[in-house]
Amino acid sequence: MKRTFGIMLIIAYMAVFFIIPSSFKVNAEDSLERQFHILFISSYGFSTDGVPDTIKGFQDGVEGLNVQINYDFMEAQQFYGATDISNFDKYLRYKIFLVREFDLIAIADDPALRYAVNNRSKLFPDIPMVFMGVNNVTEATTAAAMKNATGIAEKQDFESNYQLMRALFPNRNNLVVITDSTVTGQGDYVEFMKFKDKHGDLKCKIINTSYYTQKGLKRALNALGADDIILFLDFAVDGDKNNYPLSNAADFISANTENVPIFRLSSSNVGHGVLGGISYSYYDSGFIAGTAAKEILMGEDPDDIPLNTEMITTPYFEQKAMDKYNIKFRQLPQGSVIVNEKESFAKFYRENKLLSNLVMIIALLMIVIITHLYYSNKRRSRVARTDFLTQLPNRLKVMELLSQFEANKTPYGFIMLDVDHFKDINDTYGHKVGDEVIRMVAGRLQSLTGDGTIFARLGGDEFCAIFQEPTSQSAVRLCESIIDVMKPEFATSACILQITVSVGCAMYPEDVSEPDKLMEYADKALYVTKDRGRNGYTLFGSIDKTG
Repeated sequence: MKRTFGIMLIIAYMAVFFIIPSSFKVNAEDSLERQFHILFISSYGFSTDGVPDTIKGFQDGVEGLNVQINYDFMEAQQFYGATDISNFDKYLRYKIFLVREFDLIAIADDPALRYAVNNRSKLFPDIPMVFMGVNNVTEATTAAAMKNATGIAEKQDFESNYQLMRALFPNRNNLVVITDSTVTGQGDYVEFMKFKDKHGDLKCKIINTSYYTQKGLKRALNALGADDIILFLDFAVDGDKNNYPLSNAADFISANTENVPIFRLSSSNVGHGVLGGISYSYYDSGFIAGTAAKEILMGEDPDDIPLNTEMITTPYFEQKAMDKYNIKFRQLPQGSVIVNEKESFAKFYRENKLLSNLVMIIALLMIVIITHLYYSNKRRSRVARTDFLTQLPNRLKVMELLSQFEANKTPYGFIMLDVDHFKDINDTYGHKVGDEVIRMVAGRLQSLTGDGTIFARLGGDEFCAIFQEPTSQSAVRLCESIIDVMKPEFATSACILQITVSVGCAMYPEDVSEPDKLMEYADKALYVTKDRGRNGYTLFGSIDKTG
């Protein structure tokens, strides 16, 4: 009797949960002190290479918000049968039933996305969704077309890797592609076949590890020779149902191929006999997804954030494999990262025998290394703080400047501005023209930089300006200059456009006693401008705050 009553009670709770939709909507005026709850569903667990980097990137992307992230791992490499998915589904429904207050769903990799899309209407129909690391671009595009959904497709750079293979190994004419029948493997396979269709002369052989016994797979790999080069996409399972962590898979391939270079298109697990390649960056993908999630939680409409299909890559190569095939650093793409790179002091000394004093050589090398590291770190720091589309400072740089001003109680003014009706431009002329408009707006804003004023892009069509020694007069002059500089027509590749912007401005200490509230107050002034019909500016101090 008690058991029956308990079951009925759970059914009643579940009915209430699914019938009553969420009525909460996040907007940009929510306090930064509010705690947001994110449900992060990953196809694979921490033991899978790439997952820790993805999660670390996502966490860094949402940094600055008070977030609690609940992680759930499908472990799809081993548990992806109908019963496995059913059990995972029951557990996830139970967790959602208990929490019932998730503000955003984050999805990592193809199996989790497929599960989320299939069950979204029942589990989290009105909750924004951000996905990342999805190999099948077609499925990613379909998911991004759903309401309140956006993300990053794992678009691998087959073309650049193929050209690099031809350059490094011109006498190897047969490409051997290793994949499997997992959801991720088939997503990679589909994208490779799209690439192959563009190269009619490409000789290739597909080895699907899911169709081979372990012995059969050994025979197939041992049969490869001097004309072959391997593109290692996926190998999580063989036909005997043996599971292979990525490092074991790489070891298995290299142990059964005596002298065949192995390329891989992701940064995880370069080594174990893998030479490397122009690799997809899991960290960067997670960071971009985390940044999008942060923007959504702060009020950005997910439907205004387009699917990211850019190639997020960094070249990674392993020193031991480079030595095996006599590959020099100068032959690799610019910006290559060398894993397990060997020290070269002795080699440098042998090549400079005229220098008899080894101490002087070491000292000189130390100076060179320190200088190289300094400028390398400085360059990476600059890239991390620069918006890739406009080359203006980005949100990270802005937040650092604001932190400095706030810590020192430095008076400053803050301007928020949006491009009016930018979504209409994207919808009418496409994102290519939208990007052109963003770049041209940034260029005109950049022309106003100087005298303690800098402009930055916060994301989408949202820009900001920071100016020092703020006064009402200087604020008015700067706001009017922004409006005026936009008046000339914008000549895009599609048409001539007349672009206007809406501006909001607040100043510390004139408008607010706490400098950390300045961005919020400028945003309020911006919305007053929009309410008044756009194409203008509003100073926060001029707002009637009694109504």
